[in-house]
Amino acid sequence: MAKPNKLTDQELSKLCPFIVSCIMAFNSRPHKFVTDHQQVSYAASYLSDITMLWWQLILVAYPKPWIWGDWGEFVDQLNTYFGQLNLAQASKLS
Repeated sequence: MAKPNKLTDQELSKLCPFIVSCIMAFNSRPHKFVTDHQQVSYAASYLSDITMLWWQLILVAYPKPWIWGDWGEFVDQLNTYFGQLNLAQASKLS
């Protein structure tokens, strides 16, 4: 099974394929990804640039963040912050 590509601020449009790649990795090795914590840790290891900065800020603010133990919440938060194709345009609308 191929590993997910890094999710970078240059390719935020690839958020959905990134999530699908992670899910495929989980399904191909269910013994390795038993808990949500393991799934989130794996996916977070492929974050880069602004997405990694977002994750680092969560870890600094919350040493045991709620999001680490909830794959669904992790995906929801990624979609909330990075799911828009044009973040610059969206920020002008706010």
